Amino acid sequence: MASALSDFQPQPAPQATAAAQAAIGDGLVAEAQAFADELAAWRHDLHQMPELGNNLPQTSAYIQARLDEMDIPHTTLVDGSCVVGLIGAGAAAQGNGTCKDEQAGAVVMLRGDMDALPVAEESGEPFASTNGCMHACGHDMHATALLGAARLLKAREAELVEANATVKLLFQPGEETFEGARAAIADGLLENPRPQAAFAMHVNSQSPLGLVLYGSPALSGVYGFRITLQGKGGHGSSPEICIDPITAGVHVHLALQELISREVPAAKEVALTVGKFAGGLAANVIPDTCVLEGTLRGFDVELMAHLKTRIAEVVNGVATTYRTPATIETLSDVPPLVLDSDMTQASLGYVGAVLPKTAFLPLFHAMASEDFALISSKIPSAYFTVGAAVTDTDEHFAQHHPKARFNDAELPLGAAAYTAVALGYIADHR
Repeated sequence: MASALSDFQPQPAPQATAAAQAAIGDGLVAEAQAFADELAAWRHDLHQMPELGNNLPQTSAYIQARLDEMDIPHTTLVDGSCVVGLIGAGAAAQGNGTCKDEQAGAVVMLRGDMDALPVAEESGEPFASTNGCMHACGHDMHATALLGAARLLKAREAELVEANATVKLLFQPGEETFEGARAAIADGLLENPRPQAAFAMHVNSQSPLGLVLYGSPALSGVYGFRITLQGKGGHGSSPEICIDPITAGVHVHLALQELISREVPAAKEVALTVGKFAGGLAANVIPDTCVLEGTLRGFDVELMAHLKTRIAEVVNGVATTYRTPATIETLSDVPPLVLDSDMTQASLGYVGAVLPKTAFLPLFHAMASEDFALISSKIPSAYFTVGAAVTDTDEHFAQHHPKARFNDAELPLGAAAYTAVALGYIADHR
């Protein structure tokens, strides 16, 4: 990725306000570097206990233990797998579970996701996981950097209380499955107190340290679906007395691809992929069912809604033709990651103030998806991708790859960046 970006000139960060500069100060990175070894140890612990989806009992317990050590009050959502901590004026009300919005003053939320992937690790790291799952997307880095920010912010809690301000820490499950943010919001994440703004970062295993990418819309929306075609199984020698769902599935797959080639303008960014096609267990047996699973991604909300309707129409039309009743299930439905321009510009200034040597490029626009979009659609938000590549360029594997590796040196930088955004935002909204 570094070579692909080499033709682009980094942009200077906007200047943070004088109030934000004063609140951020110039010692955050050095302060975080002083406990960099502990950050790395936390990250290695989390890396060795990867858990999936919205079921993160060990990870949640570990995060809660670290917050307890810092004397940061916290609650859990999503059956205990989502951890929400409060620092500042709102923390005093955590004991009774309420902090009324009208009493909260400025409230900013920092989010770090912490779920892993069903990938068997091949990174060769001495702290590699061995349970068949892996932090191949770097969420262990996010959770650790947010823990580091928690320590830095806790040391400044008196200032936050004096400003009647609160930092809400969100350690989120289920980002990879697009379940976590929705479940947390349903459980009251955006209440007691309601954040006025939110900020998140994502490490990039192929970008060098000191590179930040930003943009909007940053990531595409995603509609995940499962199609089940019901046939009538039987012996492969007598297809005439069976109803073959595999044949129907093949035609469904082809028809879905034609939606993109014949019903989507060429200038639109849309991708439709069927990544799972399952039917049958034996060469000479026609199965009862065939299952297709896939995703539709795009940035145009109206076009996405139209294509969802057309998917249903096409599937049911083909299914009727081949006498295989169809069931369509929604596996995920997340909007594009659209970010607030003012919050983004302000956050660039805050991060630039604490990391003045950082290079900023306005090139963050990709067909991947992110359920932080469910938060950014409700409150003004900023989201950056930050470089975390290891120094050996031969080891620059992409995220989700079983050999993906991330640089521990990013952890104190990430902790300082999270902290700077919180302090800067609060200074500008007192």
